[in-house]
Amino acid sequence: MSDLDSRLTAALNADPPPSRDARFRVEVLLRIERARFKQRVLMTLAVAFVAAALVAVNAQAIESWIAMDTSRLWIVALGAVIATFSLSGVPIEALPGFRGFARTLGRWLYP
Repeated sequence: MSDLDSRLTAALNADPPPSRDARFRVEVLLRIERARFKQRVLMTLAVAFVAAALVAVNAQAIESWIAMDTSRLWIVALGAVIATFSLSGVPIEALPGFRGFARTLGRWLYP
């Protein structure tokens, strides 16, 4: 080895980086989580805006549709519950019993 190579190797090995930099890892994880949060908030706002616009445009039609037969009210209530859950950010798969229901429904639809 030449003198230049040995000096270069010594300089590179003089101050090695830490094996694990916990602070850097935490900062990267925070940056990723902030980006995910911003994406979720923007998606929720977009869905809420579209849902509000659809309801505002069709409010009279929905009201007359319910007035014709009051048993249709549960359909509107179910739609409101689904919209509430979708806007709250709770994943539907996390709800108790949903996976079993999805499997049963899959067996009925795709024997």
